[in-house]
Amino acid sequence: MNSTTQKFSAGGVIYKDGKVLTIKWLSRNSIEFPKGTIEQGEKSYETAIREVSEETGYDVRILHPLGDITFEFDWDDGKHYKKNVTYFLMELANNNKPRPRREINEDFENYWITIEEAERLLTHNDSLEILKRVIVIIRP
Repeated sequence: MNSTTQKFSAGGVIYKDGKVLTIKWLSRNSIEFPKGTIEQGEKSYETAIREVSEETGYDVRILHPLGDITFEFDWDDGKHYKKNVTYFLMELANNNKPRPRREINEDFENYWITIEEAERLLTHNDSLEILKRVIVIIRP
């Protein structure tokens, strides 16, 4: 029996003018929120700011915690993973043009969509759950 590898990540949902920023993977045909692995010594909010900034190119600041999502999956490396992702609602820190600093395997693009479009287009159930939490905050 294969063991499960635990992973911890953090990410964010940028909200502006009725839209949320997602990333649209070209190779995976997937739309989701930006996130990445928590590095040793990093707090989840630090990771969220760093990863969202690297992946989208925007300078961001946190508005509100959105909590954690946990899910399991099998990856191409043959391993089974249990992943915990901590999300934050964010806003743009300035009006600077985005300058992403993506890794070579990150073949995605920024994709601003309305809440209604996000409800239809987000690929994963965990992203939909986070979107529901965003809606509760922005539409009290």
